Amino acid sequence: MAFPSPAQDYTEKRVSPNDVIKWGGNPALYLAEATNGSWRAGIKQGAVLVINRARKPVDGSIILVTDSGEFEVKRLKLHPTLCLQSLDDLDNVRLIEGGDLEGEETIVWGVVTHIINDACTEEFDDCPLM
Repeated sequence: MAFPSPAQDYTEKRVSPNDVIKWGGNPALYLAEATNGSWRAGIKQGAVLVINRARKPVDGSIILVTDSGEFEVKRLKLHPTLCLQSLDDLDNVRLIEGGDLEGEETIVWGVVTHIINDACTEEFDDCPLM
C-alpha cells in the first residue's frame, strides 16, 4: 500500500478562462471580435471582447453601443456631461441628449469586462511614436 506524496498538497490547479471570467452559466455574457484596434484601450485588431449585458456601466467604462443599427466600442463619460468618447481620439465625443442611455438612436448594448489579445504579434510598444 503506497502513501500519497506530500508534494501533491502544493500542486496548483490550472487556470482556465472559465475560472477567470466566471462564466458560471451567465446568459448575459457574450463574445465579440474587435474589428478595429485601439492602442489607448489596449485592444488589438482581432481581439476577443467579453461583453456583460447585465453589468451597469460606470464613468470610464468601455461599452458596446448601437448607433443607428451599427455596433461601436466607446468609452462612457458621465462627468461633467454624459457623452460617448472615442477610444483613440479623446476630442471626438458625442453628447447624449437628456441623459438617456437607452434612447432611440444610441443604446448601450453591454459593458466590455475583459479583453483577450493575441500576445504573439508584439504589437504594443512602450514608445509608439519613436
